[in-house]
Amino acid sequence: MRGGTAWRLGWWAPLPPALDPGDVVDPTVHGALLSAVADGAPLDRLGQHRLDALKAAGLATADGRPRFPVARAAQAKAVADAAGDLGRAVARLLAGEWSRLEVEYEPVHATVAGHALQSSSQGGPQAAFLVVGGLVLDLGVRRLLRRQGLAAPPFGSAFLWLAEGERAAGTWFARATGLPGRGNLVRFGRPDTPAWELAAADPEAAPALPAVREPALRELSEGLGWSVVRLVEDALPALDPVRRRIAGGEDEGAFLAWAYTLAIDEALERLTDRGLVAPPAAGVVAVRVADPALAGM
Repeated sequence: MRGGTAWRLGWWAPLPPALDPGDVVDPTVHGALLSAVADGAPLDRLGQHRLDALKAAGLATADGRPRFPVARAAQAKAVADAAGDLGRAVARLLAGEWSRLEVEYEPVHATVAGHALQSSSQGGPQAAFLVVGGLVLDLGVRRLLRRQGLAAPPFGSAFLWLAEGERAAGTWFARATGLPGRGNLVRFGRPDTPAWELAAADPEAAPALPAVREPALRELSEGLGWSVVRLVEDALPALDPVRRRIAGGEDEGAFLAWAYTLAIDEALERLTDRGLVAPPAAGVVAVRVADPALAGM
């Protein structure tokens, strides 16, 4: 998620893309450019040059229309409103299961709190933020959505979207990075914070989840994940009319990836208000896992 004062770039990929989308798409430049093309506005030579670069990357059609969702502020708000309903439903589901989950998966929470966090005073809620927000809702549920055929393999190497407005593209993201012979580094947090890049630069600083704990965590991810997938399926009829009004909304996978990102934001905000999770002060929580399923593979 990168951007200037108005437009934000969001992206998500089942596997790390070969090229960082932020190196191809400049939200400050391309958001206004692509929305103008979608509205039929003429472009000057500079605009045409910038558009040609996106065409060459396969991100725009021959006539210049975006091949991924590009939404002005009013359209982005409509997506956020629809996704917010889904996020509130997810939060109610998780909150209703919380007591059972705390008992059943206490060893997992204790392991993450004891190994993955620097602040033991908030270990429980911050551990829950990683487990519930990152490993379950983001990587876990998105993996199950692909198995259901709801999110087909992305165009290119990542799902992309551009949205106008603060937080319009989403706030909390998970990324999994393969570590040859050592499993995967999972980061969950805000990509616009310095700690996000530092976590990737020094993956060994992230604690490794003991292998003995991983089966229980995978069971948690799948058990809760399928319930969330059903909520997503129920939400699709309300999301589809919104998608059809957005330039580049023909990429249904990218639109769902964006809407679900906003739903995760809403769910975590609701769970934070209840005191069940606590966003990390540094903007990122990282852990290493051996099981590819826990990394969303």
